[in-house]
Amino acid sequence: MDETRKGDGAGLDPARLLLPAVLLIEDDRNLGAMLGEMLGIDYRMTWARTLGEARNALAGAAFDALIVDRRLPDGDGLSLIRELRGGGVSTPALVLTALAEVDDIVNGLDSGANDYLTKPFHIVELEARLRALLRGFRAQAASVMIGDWLLKPGVNGIEDPDGHMVSLTETETRLLATLAASPEHVFGREELLANVFSAGSDIGAVDVYVSYVRAKTTRAIIDTVRGRGYRIGNPQE
Repeated sequence: MDETRKGDGAGLDPARLLLPAVLLIEDDRNLGAMLGEMLGIDYRMTWARTLGEARNALAGAAFDALIVDRRLPDGDGLSLIRELRGGGVSTPALVLTALAEVDDIVNGLDSGANDYLTKPFHIVELEARLRALLRGFRAQAASVMIGDWLLKPGVNGIEDPDGHMVSLTETETRLLATLAASPEHVFGREELLANVFSAGSDIGAVDVYVSYVRAKTTRAIIDTVRGRGYRIGNPQE
């Protein structure tokens, strides 16, 4: 299921890297396998069977949406949602559970879930709700391919070719997003200073942040055009 986050990203169709990444947290093996197969057509799926596995997945990658069961072997899925919201993580979460009482639904939504779907369910309804979540957060539109790297401005991060997330500052993200929006254009330092940096920043900040981004990713991600400025690169493994 998880072809992009197990070290074999080099063999993955680059177009699939633009698909939203969804973390499924479900301990039922049959249901998890079925959802992974059906949703895997339109999403990059990662499947965690416990809260512990989910936390490990979240520590190593950024996701565009979460599908969370409640009754897991090591606790209630709502506890993970509360942790994420408490830490400022706004990734949309859909609770998928057999707990169908009104109080359960209210508790789920009050704990930070964005939607709540009870079992049994129709797969077409789950797909529709997932699409609605992603539309609301504009997750797919925010992703930009830069060579074989995937910039995700919505989470201030960039995935390397193996799917591992590299955290960026807001300024580093704006710099890459600005360059990537016009891949044929060479941006002068003054132009980048005006479009990327806050008022009062020194022209030298442009070169400093270019070096920051290269150090976190690869030097080839930003090309230097001697005497003119910078443009987005095309890094390939």
